[in-house]
Amino acid sequence: MAETPQNASSRPTRDNPVRRHFISECRDNRIIVQARFSVNVLRLYRRNFDRFSRAAYLLRFYCRVGANATVESELTKEIIGLMEEVNDNLRKKITVAEQLLKKDNVNMSKPQFGTTHITIIDPLANRFLQTLKTVQELDEKLSALWLACVIDDLQRNKALAEIDGEIRRIQTQTRTLSLGVRDRVQARNQARQQDDGQTEALASETDDNRTAAQDTTPQAPQEETATLDAEQEVAA
Repeated sequence: MAETPQNASSRPTRDNPVRRHFISECRDNRIIVQARFSVNVLRLYRRNFDRFSRAAYLLRFYCRVGANATVESELTKEIIGLMEEVNDNLRKKITVAEQLLKKDNVNMSKPQFGTTHITIIDPLANRFLQTLKTVQELDEKLSALWLACVIDDLQRNKALAEIDGEIRRIQTQTRTLSLGVRDRVQARNQARQQDDGQTEALASETDDNRTAAQDTTPQAPQEETATLDAEQEVAA
């Protein structure tokens, strides 16, 4: 019986060149940007930004090695659409906050927050950062309204909780999409390795059967060969 190759998973695959190119591209193409966040927004950034960046990075990677450009484009548009939806909600809240500030004649001072240096490895991560900057703008206005006693603790905390939920929704949904693509690619690769192993095993078994058949084929008696040669010589 032919043996199934034991090192099938270690053989070079068609994904390897794409994998190397993608990793090299991402390693060599990144930018550092700066942002200034309040304590509230900095907490959101630390909880969500790195997770979102990794999810976006891996989503593109698995689309490149296992899916196609159409799938990558569709998923990217879905994530961008989600962020735009959140941005629209944030802008509506900013508009309401600005109206309250104007109504109560609240003058905001320019805050002086520390600078955060942020590494961008994917355009989606940059878009997510812009959403966080919009959150920062809203947080400053909410703080001013709170300090002016236009809104109370309960109202402010409710608004902050809603913002937290929106940012977390972007991050978790992106991660869900990324994991879905990863699972499909891994299932495809496993099926391909099984097919390759079965094909090799079948080919090896066919070779064994052919060799065995040749070994068991009866050979013509030597006398008949000699007789035939003699007859040909006589005829000549």
